[in-house]
Amino acid sequence: MKTMRGSLPIVLAVVAFTTPAFTQTSFPSTESLRANIRIAIEQKVSPEELGTLWLTLANRYQDRFELEKAEDAYANAIHFLRDTSLQSQYAESLHGMGVVTNTFGRLKEARKYLTKSLDIYAALKDQTNTAHGHLALGLELFAEHKYREAEIESAAALKGFQATAEHDAGAVSMAYLIRGRASCNQGRCRSALDDVSQAQSVIPDSLPENSIERISLRLVRGQVQMQAGLHEDGERSMNEALRLAQSRTDLPTSYFITLQLAILRAQRSSLKAAHRKQEAKLIENQIARIEADAPAACNGCTVSASALMSSAKR
Repeated sequence: MKTMRGSLPIVLAVVAFTTPAFTQTSFPSTESLRANIRIAIEQKVSPEELGTLWLTLANRYQDRFELEKAEDAYANAIHFLRDTSLQSQYAESLHGMGVVTNTFGRLKEARKYLTKSLDIYAALKDQTNTAHGHLALGLELFAEHKYREAEIESAAALKGFQATAEHDAGAVSMAYLIRGRASCNQGRCRSALDDVSQAQSVIPDSLPENSIERISLRLVRGQVQMQAGLHEDGERSMNEALRLAQSRTDLPTSYFITLQLAILRAQRSSLKAAHRKQEAKLIENQIARIEADAPAACNGCTVSASALMSSAKR
């Protein structure tokens, strides 16, 4: 069974999933994939074949954080796969489009794609991808400030993962983080720290300290601590998340820059909410410097900490 790709990003609302390795070398290049698509069009291959080629290309673009190109490729995949027997691939295309549009901040549009993808996976009785679908939808609902609904979806994701023989520890960790952030935003921040601890407990010890999962964990812990009134602990956790993110020079430049900005913006919001104006101003200056040096890093993307981390991979 093919597991659905990364659901996008929480930590940034909170954090998610399958690991796109940014150093992958075993997959065809985007150039060769586009050439294959041109040949397929000339040969008038079936919609199934053409749709699958577009889906593969879309996934490669998403791995490279080339989101505008990924959006176009997912749109083509959806068009060709919609009325075929390849409903699992169609659902994957819808999910990918939902992740991309969520990352761009087009939340209602993302919810439409993610809900449709989830419905298809549920109809196919694909438990693993249904759980991933609940997780992605929970992240999107969190971004819309629908905290009760986000809590319900993340709880459904956890239940789904527990029912499967195999599941991605990173996705389970993300589900706990989303549920914790959602409950904290409903006034239950102290209990939300229990979910953060659960998220930490499922992350494999083998993962490096600067993995996306561990960065996300520290950021969410910091956000919850700040909301719970533990300001010094919260600042310390978020500063550690930023330090680890800045060590990820192996990531594509656009992702590396956008990751830092997402964390800094989350810090700024937490500090402002805690009325720590001086510290918030220092963060504001850091954001301005990064934006001045790399103004086109995300090309208009409104990436939230959560969304980004969930679309990221280790």
